[in-house]
Amino acid sequence: MTEIGSNLNLEDSSDPLVSICVQTYQQEEFISQCLDSLLAQKCNFLFEIVLGEDDSTDRTRKICQEYAKKHPDIIRLFLRDKKDKIFIRGQKTGRSNFLANLKAAKGKYITLCDGDDYWINDQKLQLQVDFMEKHPEVGLTYSSLLQESSDHNEKKISAQDQIHTAEELKKEHFLGHGSTWIFRNDLDELFANPIIYKSPFLDVVIFYYFKMRSKIASQSFTSSFYRFNTAGIYQIKNKRQRHSDLLYMQYCFYRYFHHDLAFFLRSGIFYHAKKYLQTFIKDSHGT
Repeated sequence: MTEIGSNLNLEDSSDPLVSICVQTYQQEEFISQCLDSLLAQKCNFLFEIVLGEDDSTDRTRKICQEYAKKHPDIIRLFLRDKKDKIFIRGQKTGRSNFLANLKAAKGKYITLCDGDDYWINDQKLQLQVDFMEKHPEVGLTYSSLLQESSDHNEKKISAQDQIHTAEELKKEHFLGHGSTWIFRNDLDELFANPIIYKSPFLDVVIFYYFKMRSKIASQSFTSSFYRFNTAGIYQIKNKRQRHSDLLYMQYCFYRYFHHDLAFFLRSGIFYHAKKYLQTFIKDSHGT
C-alpha cells in the first residue's frame, strides 16, 4: 500500500536521502498547499521535511503544528523565535531560520521550497535524485518552473537537459529558482564563511558556492510553481535599494569567495553603481 508521500525505504536505511527545507512566515494562505505538494511526492527512498516556522503572527504556526502532528514520520517542525532574527544591512531577515533549516538537514541531498511556493510534479525528487546519483560531478541541478507574474498570469521558465560548462557559468550568478533546485548536503565550508551573514541573498550565495566547487546541471521537466510575493523582502525594496544590494553582493563574492579583483571589476559593479546613482538622483529630485 502506498501512503501519502510514497515515502518508501531504499536500501533499508532509516536516514532520509533528501531533506526538503521549508521556510515560512506569515503565509497562512499558502502553507497548506505547499506542504501537501511535498507530501505527495512519489519516490523509492525516504525524505524528510525540515519545516522552519519563523514566529508568524497569523495562523501559519498553528497550521504547521497540525501538519507536524499528522505526519511525525516525515515532518520535523522547528519553531523559531523572533529574537533570533538576523539583521542584514540594517534590515530584519529570515536568514537565521533558513540557515538553521540547512544545518538541521539529515539528507544526502537538500531541496528548497518557500512556504508560499509549491511543487507541481510528484516525481520531482525521484527525477532529480536519479540524475544526481548518476552524475557525482554535479553539485546542484535545477529544472523548469511555472512563475506567477505581478498581474497573476503564469509563464513557464524553461530549462534544458544539460550539464553546464565552466565557460557557460562564468558570467552566471544564479540559474533556475530555489524551489526547483536539488543540491548536495556538502555545506560545511559555506557555514564557516562569513558571507552567509553578509550577503543580501543566501540562495545566490548557495548557487555561487556550488558553481565554484562542482558542475551545475539543468533538467527540462517542470517541477514547481513560484508565486509572486509583493510582500517579499526583494519586492518591497525600491530600485535603488535593489541595485545597492546587487552591488554589495558582488563585493561579498570578491571578499569572501574568489578574491579576484579583475573579475570583481568585470562583474557588473559599474552597471549597478550607475543605476544606483541614477535612481538616487531621480529620488532626490522627486521625479
